[in-house]
Amino acid sequence: MQRKALIVSGAAGPQDVANGVLQRFGFAPAVSALSVTDAAGRLRTEKYDLIVIPLQGLDQHELNALEREVRRYPGTCIIGTAAQSDPELILRAMRSGVNEFLLYPPEATDLATAIDRLTRRSHVDSKAGTTIAVYSAKGGLGTTSVAVNLAFALAKGRPDGRIALADLVASGGDVRVMLNLRPTYDIGDLVPKVDQLDGELLHSMLTPCAGGVWVLPASEDEEAVDGLDANATTKILENLRAQFSHTVIDCEHHMSERTLAALDIADRILVVTQLSVAALRSTQRTLSLLRRLGYSDEKVQVLVNRHHSGDVVSVTDAAQVLKREVFYSLPNDYQTSAAALTRGVPVLTHAAGSLLATGYGGLAGHVSGDQPAVGNGKKNGATNGASGGSRLSRIFSIGRK
Repeated sequence: MQRKALIVSGAAGPQDVANGVLQRFGFAPAVSALSVTDAAGRLRTEKYDLIVIPLQGLDQHELNALEREVRRYPGTCIIGTAAQSDPELILRAMRSGVNEFLLYPPEATDLATAIDRLTRRSHVDSKAGTTIAVYSAKGGLGTTSVAVNLAFALAKGRPDGRIALADLVASGGDVRVMLNLRPTYDIGDLVPKVDQLDGELLHSMLTPCAGGVWVLPASEDEEAVDGLDANATTKILENLRAQFSHTVIDCEHHMSERTLAALDIADRILVVTQLSVAALRSTQRTLSLLRRLGYSDEKVQVLVNRHHSGDVVSVTDAAQVLKREVFYSLPNDYQTSAAALTRGVPVLTHAAGSLLATGYGGLAGHVSGDQPAVGNGKKNGATNGASGGSRLSRIFSIGRK
């Protein structure tokens, strides 16, 4: 469910511009109210996360009526706008519960900044956010697709949360390509400032996307990320964890020091594989390495990507040879995935009703603990007597003696 905004008489400027800004923060198109009195009346029957009101010419009686209704919903934020920055007017509004003041008509950047401040201010969980590293030692398994679409599925399922997506493929990462981004800044710009890094600096360098995801893209300049060592990586990810409810990390396919730093800090490592002998053998080696590095079985979880019912190797076969339960499996839908990539949008935006979009939604629910896995996300453990199990066991035992 998306967050809801109520705008009084165009107080946020042109409606299409305001809706474009709101969409970036996970809001549905704003509902319009004719007056502040009308807005107060709507609040008697419906909750809104954000209200934008005009302050010019507003009497105290109307402000008091709005304040009384807003008190019923502690999470509701109010932005007031006026043509002039009148200190007395602003003070009166703030005393009546208005959280932010903007000059009318507000620029899109100013409106976005105000909403961002309010969103971060309301994210007051004492518990730090959750960090999810998406990793595979073998390229071509769809790791970046999983990371991108998981982030947007988490944002859709948690409209009151804040979701970050970090591309740690140091140079040439594909997140910006998949989302058709033209970022002002990327991780290469952040590295030289990492010793001064705080929440404000971090947010100024992230790229907000429609759907409520904030992206830290990889750099396209190899020299710009020379300083992205374990220490810098840890500082960046710790700041993201402090600011966002969930941070999804797209990791490199080899154990660089930044990859190890990401895996160390992650609460959950999703090891991406497919139901082929080559992919599963690579995954088998990865799981062995992660175990030697001291990561617990609870932290490391296997995700089968591009699962098709006609696959020669079944999910149960995979669980047997990996000696590990498969945490979740995503369906194979090349056409939907390719079409979303061509448009530069996540699958949930391109085809919200598709089986693949449903799969990502289920994965997000399972990862966040909001819902148990269902359908393609059904837990799969190793069972005796699976077809092909003994043959696969022989293949996977080669070279292990």
